[in-house]
Amino acid sequence: MITVAALTASVIALISVLRFMKVEQRASAAIHIAHEAISVISDPDLNDDVKERQARRAALSLVKTVVILLAIAAVAFIAAAVFVVGGDLLGLFSISDTMDIALSWSFIMWSTIGSIALWFLLGRFREKPVQAENSQGDSREEVPYSALDRALHNQAFSSPGLQKGLSRLEDRLWRRRIAATRAERPVLITSLPRAGTTILLELLAGRPQFAAATYRNMPFTLSPLLWGRFSSLFRKAGEKAERAHGDGISVDFDSPEAFEEMIWMTFWRERYRNGQIALWDETDRNPEFETFLSQHMRKIIAGSPGASRYVSKNNANIARLPLLSAAFPRAQIVIPIRDPESQIASLMRQHARFTDLHSRDRFARQYMEGIGHFEFGAALRPIAFPGGPDNTDGAETSAYWLRYWNAAYAHVLESAPQDAIFVDHAALSGHPDEQLPKLAEALSLPDQASLSSAAGMFRAPRPSPDLPDAPADLLKRAKDLHAALLDRAL
Repeated sequence: MITVAALTASVIALISVLRFMKVEQRASAAIHIAHEAISVISDPDLNDDVKERQARRAALSLVKTVVILLAIAAVAFIAAAVFVVGGDLLGLFSISDTMDIALSWSFIMWSTIGSIALWFLLGRFREKPVQAENSQGDSREEVPYSALDRALHNQAFSSPGLQKGLSRLEDRLWRRRIAATRAERPVLITSLPRAGTTILLELLAGRPQFAAATYRNMPFTLSPLLWGRFSSLFRKAGEKAERAHGDGISVDFDSPEAFEEMIWMTFWRERYRNGQIALWDETDRNPEFETFLSQHMRKIIAGSPGASRYVSKNNANIARLPLLSAAFPRAQIVIPIRDPESQIASLMRQHARFTDLHSRDRFARQYMEGIGHFEFGAALRPIAFPGGPDNTDGAETSAYWLRYWNAAYAHVLESAPQDAIFVDHAALSGHPDEQLPKLAEALSLPDQASLSSAAGMFRAPRPSPDLPDAPADLLKRAKDLHAALLDRAL
């Protein structure tokens, strides 16, 4: 009996020393240092000198942390050995008897269970003051990616050749499944940001016949089947959280998102230079690109059992409406429109929000640029609409966004195909029971009731805000354009 008591005391001593000397936190710190080093090395925004300095610092920190961990292990071992060796020296029991009991299956089982319970009990005891301290401040993480996640994303963003290579490998591995996939008319949702593109994407992606890219496709979005199979080995649970826009829309790993622009950037990098995004027209045909995007649509559908239609949201597609019509004549283009005052007020809020976020978190900017979201903050690159701004000077003013809004939608009215589906965001939000059947009919959906059943997603819009500093001539032009857009709406 005294031998079992001594062994139990040894286990308690071992766990207590490890817990109170914070071995878990120190081991996590070592992993974090390694991940940060990998992130720095793969960061395209840092030069080689900075990377070398950071790598040296990380190496020294790792050596220091490993030495501390070894010292903690030695102290824990000595604390546990005191009871066993002490009992042997006092003649209370022999070490050989102790080892017989320690290696028995019953002691191993009960000591394991007891050790786990003690570990969590001591952890709860130590967490109380930490939780009290954290409750005094806001610890919300706006860009919840670990250092290893950031390194992986940066590698994917900076390697278009790798992305295309993985896609070609995917073509060979899943050629039969892709070939057997039925792909009907795709739906391409586009407009300036804050026009209602996201809720339309969620509306359609929630129907069983539609398939869309999701956060699970990140960061190797060009090979959704291959990356989906690999990432499933360490897939995280889909717990919803508000997205970085702070607009009340919650997303998880299975939420649809706009990742299609990464394909356009892979094939058309020259269009994203000099702080702007150039326009496309029907003469900019590229057979390789068209085959690749068509195959990508089929892959997204193949990854969603029961689906037969691809749906995407890509705000930059309003820069290439004539090309889309020529290259993908079966596609249905959906363009939500919103009153200029409400949309511009929202654009300005988002630009201010992301400007602040990008000033605090370099990766937040890298992420947006990597997926082709050049709409806000330090990542802002205006599309080169005729008569619109050609840089970001004055992007904090309503005049800037009015000029951009006017140029964008004047271009849309001029270049959108005749069969484009214009959706009045205010009418859809305020009267979904009337608008959803019209949308279902325009999209030739066989089950219109399924779309109509989603009316609860929508909330009546708020009154249009005032833009007190808006130039009167620009605001009048915007209202005239909005009226012309409404004439084409469902």
